[in-house]
Amino acid sequence: MKKITSTTLKILIPLLISAVILFFTYRDYDFSLFWADMKRIDWRWLAAALAFSAFGPLFRGLRWNLLLEPIGYDVPKKDTVLTVFTGYAANIIVPRVGEVSRCAILERNAGVPFSKGLGTLVAERVVDAVLLGLIVLAGILSQLGQFSLLLAPTDADLSAPAAESVPMLQNPKFWYWTIGTVIVLAVCWWACIKFRLWDKVKGFIHGFWEGFLSLRKINRLPLFIIYSVSIWICYYFELYLAFYCLPSTAAVGPIAGLACFAASSVAVLVPTPNGAGPWHYAIVKMLGIYGAPEADAQPLAFVLHFCQTMIYLLCGLIAWIVLKLIHHNDPVRTKIEI
Repeated sequence: MKKITSTTLKILIPLLISAVILFFTYRDYDFSLFWADMKRIDWRWLAAALAFSAFGPLFRGLRWNLLLEPIGYDVPKKDTVLTVFTGYAANIIVPRVGEVSRCAILERNAGVPFSKGLGTLVAERVVDAVLLGLIVLAGILSQLGQFSLLLAPTDADLSAPAAESVPMLQNPKFWYWTIGTVIVLAVCWWACIKFRLWDKVKGFIHGFWEGFLSLRKINRLPLFIIYSVSIWICYYFELYLAFYCLPSTAAVGPIAGLACFAASSVAVLVPTPNGAGPWHYAIVKMLGIYGAPEADAQPLAFVLHFCQTMIYLLCGLIAWIVLKLIHHNDPVRTKIEI
């Protein structure tokens, strides 16, 4: 019963967060115009953008294979790639469970111990965190004025030039967010002391550090870097090419598109199904800053995210079936000697 309750909460809480943010993002949208808006979208550009949805998981699977080699496991590339696709689908159903499912599937099909598989995923996250940090930094520095408008009062004209905005340090919302962050960190600190969570925290930090150090053992580092960069390039084009679906969003240039991508990449860190809610909010707000009306940004964000989610779910289901067929009668693989 306790396990059922925990699982239910893991599903319902992210859905609730997503629903609340979606409500505030689309509260002014006239859904009676939805089908008319769908007809205005250039589906050829949307198809081009969605094509990159499959390449991101592909490169992630190939990169994972490179991380498994140094610890002594010769896993076929098809296994790592298909397992990554199943993880993407699992993350949509229960946010953040995809990483755990990936390790469990790989242990069952390829004989890689769960703990070691999890260590390689920590290494992945270290690299992704660095690349995401660089993307966000590049986006902010290249479009500093536009990012400051995200903290502007809600009734401000988002299409106004950045030079007319209030300096960030003089903006009350900046201090609201800062004070709120400090309060959240203080509560987390108190919880760690109150409920004796330090052992888990230290264990996580230890595993994180071990995963980071495992990066030094990669045999084909240039290829690893190429795969890592390719993942984020695919994510970028998955978003940016979709801007060409409508004339108003097509006017957003590639550098401005990078700023939108940076904002949306941070937004999906909120644990909701495939980033639903925070991702929509970030895209609609950023496109509004660059002059795209909400009447265009809202349906575009909705249809792009919906199609991406369906593709990840479909590909994940197909990958899961294929893995079942491939390993139906296979013996568990053993660790190779190195």
